[in-house]
Amino acid sequence: MEAINLYILSAYLKKWSYNENKFTVNYSYCSDSEYGRGYIPLKIASPRNMANDFMNHIFTEARGKFRLEDDSISVRVVLVNESEVLQKLSEFFTKINREYNNNKRSSGKSRMISARSLDLYYNEYEYDPLNDTVKFFVHLNRGVNKIYGEFWSNALEDLKFALALKPEHPLINKYMATAYSKLKKHDQALKYLEKFTEYESNVDNLCSLSNAYIQVNNFKMAESVLNRIDDIDPDSLSPKFAKALLAYKQGKGYKSKLDKIYKINPGWLREKLIKDWDYKRSIKDRNLIKWNAGLAAKYLNFDKPYDITKKAFNNEIPCYFNSEKGIIRFVKEELDEWVEIMNRYNLDGKKYSIHVDKQYPADKKPVKSKEKKTALKKKTEKTKTATAIG
Repeated sequence: MEAINLYILSAYLKKWSYNENKFTVNYSYCSDSEYGRGYIPLKIASPRNMANDFMNHIFTEARGKFRLEDDSISVRVVLVNESEVLQKLSEFFTKINREYNNNKRSSGKSRMISARSLDLYYNEYEYDPLNDTVKFFVHLNRGVNKIYGEFWSNALEDLKFALALKPEHPLINKYMATAYSKLKKHDQALKYLEKFTEYESNVDNLCSLSNAYIQVNNFKMAESVLNRIDDIDPDSLSPKFAKALLAYKQGKGYKSKLDKIYKINPGWLREKLIKDWDYKRSIKDRNLIKWNAGLAAKYLNFDKPYDITKKAFNNEIPCYFNSEKGIIRFVKEELDEWVEIMNRYNLDGKKYSIHVDKQYPADKKPVKSKEKKTALKKKTEKTKTATAIG
């Protein structure tokens, strides 16, 4: 019988339900070669019983995940530092029980903070004896936990420790790409995505790669990747959506491509447009008109600038925000496309319209600030000339 070492890496409280008298815990674990994640709903009980149920659940999952190439060889999973792990888990569940009960008595008004997470290799004396592969999974896991918590920059700090240990491992390239993509640093995400897709060239991963190429304006490579997806799964909707976005970025007809998806699965398209459509113009156009929140709100017939700003900060409308200066700007052409898509596919049940006449006379085009300065300068020069002649 072959023995495989099991290391429980971390556990953290995901959610709790007072009505069902239970809570859900996310966890992660690894062997000397593989990494796994999962979750378990636990009924409120004694901390030791919950710890045992928790470990038994992971044991069962690990036996299924850590398979040998030769299925005829049975696997025995051995939990490393079992007594210490059981003690730590019991203490973890004791704290959760205490705060859970306090929250229940206060109708959920208090906050659970101290018992939210457990890192089983936080201390140096526990971490130092580990081999390099397990150390890699420890740092990888910390980064992944922060990715799921949407702490992208903090995640990168931990992931870089893992990267130094195993720079070619598929998982580190996957999550490095994820963190950089979430930070909108697509050029940095690209090199990790390229490596990751060498190992796993499925539809979702290739779509992520094509999107990264689109974001850095490498449309030729994006199209090449999307053609590869057609060979794998010609009926998949994700590459069709990516092709529509590519057409939009290139200034070509994209609505017909979205219409075809809408006919196949309108619900899928609505959700995808709300979540993943990018209105930003990739082609540099100096004639794009940029407005502040006040002008943009009037253009879209919103009652006040706050209404459009709120949508912008909720990622519901395209905008550009400079956090250092605290300035938000909207591009007219992108707002036009936003109105068209929102109405065409009924994304939120409302109808939007544009109202140029609320800001400008109907026969005049909005004038950019630079053009205003040039016109004012010419007018001033003419006035000075006329005065001198007079």
